[in-house]
Amino acid sequence: MSSVFGKPRAGSGQQSAPLEVNLAILGRRGSGKSALTVKFLTRRFISEYDPNLEDTYSSEETVDHQPVHLRVMDTADLDTPRNCERYLNWAHAFLVVYSVDSRQSFEGSGSYLELLALHAKETQRSYPTLLLGNKLDMAQYRD
Repeated sequence: MSSVFGKPRAGSGQQSAPLEVNLAILGRRGSGKSALTVKFLTRRFISEYDPNLEDTYSSEETVDHQPVHLRVMDTADLDTPRNCERYLNWAHAFLVVYSVDSRQSFEGSGSYLELLALHAKETQRSYPTLLLGNKLDMAQYRD
């Protein structure tokens, strides 16, 4: 039996209910979390959004030829992890986003990674975590 995000998955010959996976998108304000989330889920780019809005989106995806019900939480932290218990206890995996045009954004992602490492140690579990550099089209404006 194989697994997705550490959860058992039925073999390829069996049809089963979609696996449910919760993914939290973390990062400093302005890193592009919302635009990245909407682009992935709708294949559209948004140029304007409310940076104070936190929302959870759902999508049916296919991973390794298996159906997956993906819930994505687009968090609204300001510049540091705040009220993090809600997403630490909810998520099965984490995406930490930073903007390639901001050194402050990149350095700030460290506080999220440290928090996730501490959470994994406290819960004695491992959580798939990806650090993603966003806004590659803005690289010429790096500070």
